[in-house]
Amino acid sequence: MRIPLSWIKEYIDLNLQPSEIAKILTMAGLEVDGYETVGGDFSGVIVGRVLETEKHPNADKLVVATVTDGKESYQVVCGAPNCRPGLKTAFAPIGASLTDEGKEFKIKKSKLRGVESSGMLCSGKELHLTSDDDGILELPEHLVEGTLLNELYSDTIFEISLTPNLGHCSSVIGVARELSAATGLPLRYPHLVFQEGEHPIEQSINLQVLAKEDCPRYTCRVIKDIKVGPSPDWLKTKLEKCGLRSVNNVVDVTNYVLMEMGHPLHAFDYDRLNGQQIIVRRAKEGETFETLDGKERVLKESHLMICAGERPVAIAGVMGGSNSEVHDGTCHIVLESAYFDSVSVRKTSKQLGLQTDASKRFERGTDPNQLISVLNRAAMLIQEVAGGTIQIGILDEKAKEFPEATIRCRLNRTNQMLGTILSRGEVETIFKNLGFHYQWDGQDSFFVRVPTYRVDIKEEIDLIEEIARLYGYDHIPRQGGRYLSSQLPPAPIYLFEKEIQSRLIAEGLQEFLTCDLIGPTLLNIVQDHTMPPESVVSVLNPTSIEQSVLRTSLLPGLLQVVKYNVDHQNHQINGFEIGRIHFKEGEQYKEQSVAAIVLSGSSQPAHWNDKPKDYDFYDLKGIVENLLVELGIEEPIFKNIGLDTFHSGRQASVFVGAMEVGTFGEIHPAIRRRLDVSQRILFGEFNLQDLMQVATRLEKVKPLAIYPGSERDWTFTIKDSVPFAAIMEALDEQKSTLLEKVSLLGVYRSDKLSPGYQNITLRFVYRDPSKTVAQEVVEAEHHRLTAKAINKLGDAIKG
Repeated sequence: MRIPLSWIKEYIDLNLQPSEIAKILTMAGLEVDGYETVGGDFSGVIVGRVLETEKHPNADKLVVATVTDGKESYQVVCGAPNCRPGLKTAFAPIGASLTDEGKEFKIKKSKLRGVESSGMLCSGKELHLTSDDDGILELPEHLVEGTLLNELYSDTIFEISLTPNLGHCSSVIGVARELSAATGLPLRYPHLVFQEGEHPIEQSINLQVLAKEDCPRYTCRVIKDIKVGPSPDWLKTKLEKCGLRSVNNVVDVTNYVLMEMGHPLHAFDYDRLNGQQIIVRRAKEGETFETLDGKERVLKESHLMICAGERPVAIAGVMGGSNSEVHDGTCHIVLESAYFDSVSVRKTSKQLGLQTDASKRFERGTDPNQLISVLNRAAMLIQEVAGGTIQIGILDEKAKEFPEATIRCRLNRTNQMLGTILSRGEVETIFKNLGFHYQWDGQDSFFVRVPTYRVDIKEEIDLIEEIARLYGYDHIPRQGGRYLSSQLPPAPIYLFEKEIQSRLIAEGLQEFLTCDLIGPTLLNIVQDHTMPPESVVSVLNPTSIEQSVLRTSLLPGLLQVVKYNVDHQNHQINGFEIGRIHFKEGEQYKEQSVAAIVLSGSSQPAHWNDKPKDYDFYDLKGIVENLLVELGIEEPIFKNIGLDTFHSGRQASVFVGAMEVGTFGEIHPAIRRRLDVSQRILFGEFNLQDLMQVATRLEKVKPLAIYPGSERDWTFTIKDSVPFAAIMEALDEQKSTLLEKVSLLGVYRSDKLSPGYQNITLRFVYRDPSKTVAQEVVEAEHHRLTAKAINKLGDAIKG
């Protein structure tokens, strides 16, 4: 945003250097990107008045003018069509210097077509003040002849960047108001003096607001019999210094007031409004509208429109239409000043890809109580530069009142937050400079009425921020840094996640990280392993269909990891992930921490002396068992509960007592075919909240046994449909003080055995921790345990 210093000084008397002003604004939160001096590339040019003109004797397009500087008169030859008696203009007498294409030249006495000329009358373009070269500069009447124009037109332009919360500073008065608050200098507001005509506005136009949520307040005036044309130089100059292009006097006034007061306005050609009726409504889906930039826009039902009867004439808060714009033939106008919902304008601007100076200000929030003063200011200026009659009254339709919010601000809390010892009087001074009315409760609290233009102040902390920036961040004492340990209690699940992470890394696995968002296609592939459809949480506004639901398992993301690697010819995958799953339980949304393991491809690097071996179910089971042992879970139960996601005979659910803490197994071949992955995929997933409840954390180091143990092997024939867990369960039911460990030594399958049977060999280790165990005692105990197990397993076993 470009703001001229000369314009700021119209509202506040500043005698500071530009560098000081830039520092004050930056410390107040308005970042000054830089400033530059303009309009000073000439010298000796003064204000002159044309006393009389006569036709040049030797040229049809030249005149001989008599010009005064207030003391003496000079003869000047001029070719401008607007050179006329009584005009105050820019006069460069002999000795003055101008700049042309970067080169300086001095004005000398010369002859033009035989007539002497003692100087030059200058256009705005020749002085680099405006882009207008159609005639000489027309200066305001109040300027005194002989005044140096360098002092009047040399200016400093500040380039200011605003954060979204500083919408109240997006104007000249807004910046001046901040300088007033920071310096304590009084602020002046423009006077509103204009003459209304004889006819009330109700006779000319009717207003109806149908979308009151998107347009809580709408006001307008009607001005008749105006003359649209070029703007005067003072108006053009101010707009051009702000980086705006001059269009015509009416449009320029709306832009002028926008820059001056920060509220957007729009002028409609009254004669092009069908039925002289303004209706504020939402657009119809698919409705088209041509904006001022000549582009046709396709509208949505959510877009707010200003309409003349049924015909749209503007996109509310964004841009007007070419079908109602003010042009050279316009005689009557309707001047709009409205308050539009910031969210509505932001959505419309974004959806249409159309951002304007007006939409930027509406998006940041405007002042609903400023509409009338803004409207009257614009009407006054239009009457000044374009003439016309302002009809009596204003159409003002509002859905509600807009009272000032009252917020409590505690003095003790302010000093506590800022680390200061501000007194009541110092805080009162800051509130006064800000223009905030307040009441003191006599103890510790201010009750502050916040003006409606301060849409960024909503609670006490915002007022404390205002106190901090006006007091000066550089005045707040800095204390030496000191270490403060966290006062938050430990998070058990976080610590448990870290422990699981270190355990799985120790198993030789690498950590993966996948996205919480997945697509319905991948969800359907693994639906059995996840949760019922009613538990799935969908995203309201997904960026794509493939990221439209929250994962209910880590399996979908890890399957994508496997497929991506296999597709890129990386076939050896062994990793884990610790993350959150999300689901809905009744009306509540929940998330849980889980750990997952995935194995696929070769279990060991290629070696010339060994045959390659792929990961299988028992590789994964070994990792799971190691993890459970490290967590102190000594007696887990493995059951096959028939999950469709896994291979029917290569899966297990892990129970600790009656609690299921996880599942693992080989992914079903049907799922691999749908993913177009040929190699086996082993996957396991554990609920860390449940696992944390049953983990006992055994000591990591145990003493070595003092006395020797005794081993016995047992080979038996059993149906291959009996799970190994059932055999171990039968043995575990027989309590023994001597049995230290049972391990699987071998499995033998052969056509020589009865169909459906297999041989299994188990190794038993017996030990007495207090003495050397006798062989006959071991034999008796071994015979007892095996007999009980055979009895328990019944017909399934042949001992």
